[in-house]
Amino acid sequence: MKIAINAASAKMGGAVNYLTNFLRNLPTPESGYQFHVFLPRETVRALGAVPGNVQLCSLPDKTSGGWRRLWWEQITLRRFLVREKVDVLFSTANFALFRCPVKQILLVRNALYFSRLYQQRFLPRHSLRVKVAFRLRRWLICRSVKSADTVVTPTRAMLDELRAYVDIPDDKVLVSPYGVELPNSSPPPTKGEKASQPQAVVRLLYVSLYSEHKNLNTILRAMPILNKNGSGRFLLKTTADPTWEGGAWTVTHQEDTKLAQKSEISPWVRFLVPLPREQMERLYLDADIFVFPSLTESFGFPMAEAMSYGLPIVASDTPVNREVCGEAAVYFRPQNPEDLARQVRRVAAVPSLRQRLSAKGRHEASHKFHWGTHVRRILDVGGRIIQSDVAG
Repeated sequence: MKIAINAASAKMGGAVNYLTNFLRNLPTPESGYQFHVFLPRETVRALGAVPGNVQLCSLPDKTSGGWRRLWWEQITLRRFLVREKVDVLFSTANFALFRCPVKQILLVRNALYFSRLYQQRFLPRHSLRVKVAFRLRRWLICRSVKSADTVVTPTRAMLDELRAYVDIPDDKVLVSPYGVELPNSSPPPTKGEKASQPQAVVRLLYVSLYSEHKNLNTILRAMPILNKNGSGRFLLKTTADPTWEGGAWTVTHQEDTKLAQKSEISPWVRFLVPLPREQMERLYLDADIFVFPSLTESFGFPMAEAMSYGLPIVASDTPVNREVCGEAAVYFRPQNPEDLARQVRRVAAVPSLRQRLSAKGRHEASHKFHWGTHVRRILDVGGRIIQSDVAG
């Protein structure tokens, strides 16, 4: 079977994480599968060596977004599919090929366009140009859903949000959680033991690229509540840096930057740049509690990673977060710093709760989140839709 993978938008964050792990778990050349992967030039350089049945096709920088990307996907890619007699197109980032000449699987992975909370809190603060582009992209995604033979989402909650905007028959849907890379080093048998000592520093961790929906504001406002009376017990390390140049488009980065510089907050927050896997592993191993305040996600890679390290999790109470973490987390009202501080204190103060969350997280990560399973589901769907076409 010959499969083309459209990963034109895989430049950073979750998109690159997804593509990297997807390619690592593809079948070997002996399987009979052939893969043509279209992706940005800088991502090709970062991936390194791939199996012999995988051909990486780098895209010119000018095709990275806007109308040029739309032209490439709808015209240039179409010609390739016909010329190379591809069997299935797997589009990994929201947008499908309209009137595709081959069977098509579409992964919808951007929850912003279907989140009521995002549209109520953040979208009104953007310019008219951004609002128009937002609605146009959502329309294109909905059209893409109708054009695809199978639509994939990583969570049922994401599918429910999508269905509020476009009708998708059950026989056209695949809900398939992503995988998680298990730690190279064995996590300690229990996490956060220092938190049970009255004067110990409780090390909080939040891993994410900065964006407005990542809700850094709430965790920043929780820090002086946690450290009131000068106790200084709670220290946050986070990669969600509002001064990151990629976050300049947001309506929150200036506000969050000023907030982070306040005297009652700055001593207890350490901003970090995105780190390679080995250094990220050390961050997870050194942390006591993982905090995930994000308001809108399609899956939430960092939560699954934290679970694999046995970190107890305090997460915002959203349907996606509950679906991913289940009983491996305690939840707080998403925009309430007092409730966030209350739940963090609760986890820090109760060793039995930390141990239960830690054990549940490890179990869920090892049983629910497998990249190999996710890849097999995609390939199985490809085989089924081809066979259904032959049978028809």
